[in-house]
Amino acid sequence: MRPTVLVVQPDPRVGLDRFEAWLRQSGVDLDVVRPYDDEVVPEVGEHDGIIVLGGYMNALDDEHYPWLTNIRALIRDAAATDVPTLGICLGGQLVADALGGQVTVGDGPSEIGAVRLDLTDTDDDPLFCESGPSILVAEHHYDRIARLPDGAQLLASSDRYENQAFRVGRAVWGVQFHPEVSPGRFERWVADSRTAAPDDADRLTAAFADLVANDALIESDSAVLARRFADVVRTHRHARASASVGAGAER
Repeated sequence: MRPTVLVVQPDPRVGLDRFEAWLRQSGVDLDVVRPYDDEVVPEVGEHDGIIVLGGYMNALDDEHYPWLTNIRALIRDAAATDVPTLGICLGGQLVADALGGQVTVGDGPSEIGAVRLDLTDTDDDPLFCESGPSILVAEHHYDRIARLPDGAQLLASSDRYENQAFRVGRAVWGVQFHPEVSPGRFERWVADSRTAAPDDADRLTAAFADLVANDALIESDSAVLARRFADVVRTHRHARASASVGAGAER
């Protein structure tokens, strides 16, 4: 049986996009939960991994999105049980907040388009160990992971934002960027941003053009992360199955 990853999608405009094909091709099935559509965020249960996607809301907006509390509880449960977890953009901010870090809303300049990240201390990291000293990623965020949880390992930084990727414990990751997004989906996000900030239209148009020009490299770097996360999920499932068989034999 193939391992199953629980995907929490907080916003209809921010789906799995390219990650869906990459994960399925890597031997992982997906169980998508949409809390914006009144679907209940479950406990970890029998899921072999968790992905928390991005969204237009901020990570502290529990007043309007009370189910953010349930997502944080899910993240804490996963961290306590070493279930592989990946939080993307808003999801990464929720990982930081749930595990004792700090997120600030609208703090600093927005980061939109193709951004190069410098990687640090990634040689023994299961997700980033195959990446080079830097990767090119797609960014679209206004908020900041201001402080990592205690004991977290910083994995990547950009010129504007230090905490671009981190790991807590053995298998919980948060990333500020969007490894899943395709140019088509990104173009819709930029259109929304132009509507919200028409004075910024020229910068947004240029950022999108730069992302399209660099998409081959962005896609290549991002696909590696998807495959590596699938590898971690499969390893976790195998270890859990082996432990279950061993426990049965002892009885």
